[in-house]
Amino acid sequence: MSRLADVFDSSTTAAVGIFLVGLLLWAAGGWAVVANDDVYPPLVKLALLSTAFAIQLTAQQRPALAFGLMVALLAGDLAVSPSLPLWIALADVIFLAVSKGSDRLGVVVVWFSLILTLGGALLAAALLDVRVGLYAALAGVALTWSPLGYARAVRASRRMARMEREAARAQLAVLDAERSAALGDERRRLARDLHDTVAGHLSAVAILSEVAQKEPGNTTVLRSIRAGSLAALEEMRATIDLLTSPDDTAVTTRLSSLDGLIDAAKAAGAAVAVHRAEGLELPTAVEAVITRILGEAIANATKHAPGAPLDIDLRRDRTRLVITASNPIEPGARTGEGNGVRNMMFRAESMDGSLTADAEDGIWRVCARIPLGAA
Repeated sequence: MSRLADVFDSSTTAAVGIFLVGLLLWAAGGWAVVANDDVYPPLVKLALLSTAFAIQLTAQQRPALAFGLMVALLAGDLAVSPSLPLWIALADVIFLAVSKGSDRLGVVVVWFSLILTLGGALLAAALLDVRVGLYAALAGVALTWSPLGYARAVRASRRMARMEREAARAQLAVLDAERSAALGDERRRLARDLHDTVAGHLSAVAILSEVAQKEPGNTTVLRSIRAGSLAALEEMRATIDLLTSPDDTAVTTRLSSLDGLIDAAKAAGAAVAVHRAEGLELPTAVEAVITRILGEAIANATKHAPGAPLDIDLRRDRTRLVITASNPIEPGARTGEGNGVRNMMFRAESMDGSLTADAEDGIWRVCARIPLGAA
């Protein structure tokens, strides 16, 4: 709105300035283009100046109409005696018509300026002499082509500014989309870590609480409940630290953190066996990922197959680490790809690895293959 107001004010100022110039030319005896050809009485001059001023104001909102009226006014004036103030006003109307009007109006103005400049020069050369024809051509360039060129430059500048605004809006839209995607990724990351850490311990605590209700004097179960609760709190602190880190590998997670889940599974009646190849050294990032995978596998086994033996095997297959967790399941037991399985797959794929989880011959088996050289 402020830019439109600025343009309006500048256009009005130009119209007022041309009106004042016309009055000065009138007072100085320079009204007529051709010397000693001033035939208009004062009232007609005032009417012509006022009409030109009104046309200039009209050109700010309706440039096509104003250009047509100005051409008609000049045609009548030319038939009687060309008036210099009107031709000066024409320059302002041409500028407004090209800068504010449509592309079609701009083409019309270009052809008008071309015909007027060439026609006036040729006519003056034919009726008078070549020198007058040259002066007429220069006057045509000054009064028509100069404002026309300036108006086209202004129009191009506006078009460039509009393109820049559109590009800025498009860039903002991309940034908004990226921000929304980042927020979504962060929410999924938070849900994944809460599920893989805290939820596993709390699930084990819930199972052990059922055992404690059946065996009130079993102190081993009570100790496991307490250990599981403390482990859940510790995992919650680790998750909070994780949210402030750039990626999952920034938080060091060791296989030793699985001891609480293994103890809870044993307290629930399961026999957990962990087989780790001798001399197997694990990079920190790989160990963090397989800890999360095995933690989910132990929690699922404790929840869905309580009391069933769980066998965990870690071995090296050339450049890959192969992790297998298997436990028997009852016929008709619920299987499928819940959040836990999807999270395990995500963990493995984040290290350029793979993971499968399915039931075969009454055995639920989770098998992950992760490159040891993964970063």
